[in-house]
Amino acid sequence: MRLCKNWYKSLEVVKPKLNITRQVYEFIVRTTKDSPRVETGGILMGRDIKPLTVDVTHASLPGPKAYHSSTKFLRDTEYCSKVLQEHYEKYGVDYVGEWHSHIVPLRGVSGGDIATLTSIIYDPDYNFNAFACIVALLENDKVELIGYIATKRYIYQVEIRVVDSDMLI
Repeated sequence: MRLCKNWYKSLEVVKPKLNITRQVYEFIVRTTKDSPRVETGGILMGRDIKPLTVDVTHASLPGPKAYHSSTKFLRDTEYCSKVLQEHYEKYGVDYVGEWHSHIVPLRGVSGGDIATLTSIIYDPDYNFNAFACIVALLENDKVELIGYIATKRYIYQVEIRVVDSDMLI
């Protein structure tokens, strides 16, 4: 019993966290409202902080070659790569997630979203500790952001903490 007595003291409870700047929050809401008939989205940039925290400081548009429909969105990979490179050079931020809108009443990730998250988190070209996904649900001209943190084992629905820019720099 003595071995078990102290074992639990070394355990740490880790709760995934998703922090975004107010500017990113407002950008996603505005971009979602500007596309009321088809899904839109882009990439999230910032920092992946161990153990399971993602700080988002920037977000992109979908790009001119993105595919948009009422139930599907595919970003313009070439455009988003260029935006990421520019932001990395200017701000030192990295690719930490994706965001997209839902214009049909689907509160959360779809099967396609899960497949995308899984393919990204298991891509050998990346080494993510945690990867963020934000779904912007558009209903009656109101936008609700729903956050997720993906790991190699789980996809967690998390609260999105909106903070001022200087808190994440």
